[in-house]
Amino acid sequence: MLRTEYMGLELRSPVIVSSGPLTQNIVSLEKCEEAGAGAVVLKSIFEEQIEKDVSSDMEKNEEYLAHSSADEFFAASSRDYYIDRYMKLLTEAKKKLSIPVIASVCAKTMDNWMEYCERFVKCGADGIELDYYPISSDASVSGEEVDRRLIAFAEKARKTIDAPLSIKLGYKYSSLAWVIAELDRIGIDGIVLFNRFFRPDIDIEKIEISSGSPVSSASEYGEALRWIGLMSGEMKRATLCGNTGIHDGETAVKLLLSGAKAVEVCTAVIQQGFPVIGKMNAFIENWMEKHGFSEPGDFIGRLSQEHIDDGWKWERTQFLKTIN
Repeated sequence: MLRTEYMGLELRSPVIVSSGPLTQNIVSLEKCEEAGAGAVVLKSIFEEQIEKDVSSDMEKNEEYLAHSSADEFFAASSRDYYIDRYMKLLTEAKKKLSIPVIASVCAKTMDNWMEYCERFVKCGADGIELDYYPISSDASVSGEEVDRRLIAFAEKARKTIDAPLSIKLGYKYSSLAWVIAELDRIGIDGIVLFNRFFRPDIDIEKIEISSGSPVSSASEYGEALRWIGLMSGEMKRATLCGNTGIHDGETAVKLLLSGAKAVEVCTAVIQQGFPVIGKMNAFIENWMEKHGFSEPGDFIGRLSQEHIDDGWKWERTQFLKTIN
């Protein structure tokens, strides 16, 4: 049995298909469920992308928007078009799927997005995943201030959103342990460690900024493994979920042993197809049987810092010299 509980939701499997190209249409979402996914996170609705699309729509219709009132009306209507399209996918997914469907919002602010999140909940979203990570390029803003802005963002979201709520984090905060503990304290249900962000590159022939690889490698799970191992034993309410670099069942087991209640996968499914979800489930089940565990709860967190004598190893940052 692979049942687990993440962000207050009962999952038939700890393998969740994360926000991405495979969760933006109903056909792929149904394939995720058929393959054995425990839940799906709909492709994120991006504040920046919508604002860019709205601006583009307005430029195309500039000749009809001479009055400021018309300008404001068109911008609001255009924005609602993209939100309504997302809600249509969410509503259809809830009708077709029996596994939890989590809506995902990527926002820099929550001024207008609180209302949208509430609308997603009314459409039946089983939970909301907020994707938050500002690039702290302003040298006048301290790391402590960046950390506190995140917590203020999360507090506002927690007070407004009446549904299971998770925060998907990056790992470059001045005090990541404090951030995770504070998210737990204010009542966030799930924390996803870690997001994989757009990575700029440079095209030296065109001499312009380009996009780096959008997919993860199988070696990128290390930071998530470390911080879940460090923090999972300290959580009072929040459950942790591993993300990035989880390409097979073996890596999923590692994250669960460190204390994750679930893992989110994307690149593995893109590269290997939907059957990889079933293969990961089968690996976890076979490994459990081999080691005498009847369900994930029997071993989740077994190697977290609080549950082992040599927990200091999670804090090591340098290689130790060895003599053969």
